[in-house]
Amino acid sequence: MKGIRLTDDQIIKIRNAFKESFSKEDHVWLFGSRTDLSKRGGDIDLYVESSIKDPKQIIKSKSQFLTKLYMSIGEQKIDIVVKFDDTDLLIYKVAKKEGIQLL
Repeated sequence: MKGIRLTDDQIIKIRNAFKESFSKEDHVWLFGSRTDLSKRGGDIDLYVESSIKDPKQIIKSKSQFLTKLYMSIGEQKIDIVVKFDDTDLLIYKVAKKEGIQLL
């Protein structure tokens, strides 16, 4: 995928872990420094929009997603922001507008 600093293998592993952890209706974006080709390093920032409404299930899905990511791409700094209700925080707007949708 062009415009991001992840390997094709990492993208596939992120998508697979996401599909195993969240609903089919849910979506994930990469945002932050990994979408800037002029930078180096940096953590993997992921923004998730979920149809799941139960906070306990969101925590479970997010934890499962993070665990699967660590198992497949190795332990590194990964931040996951999940929007699961009608709250409209600035981070959600920025992540969606400036990020690149992976799924």
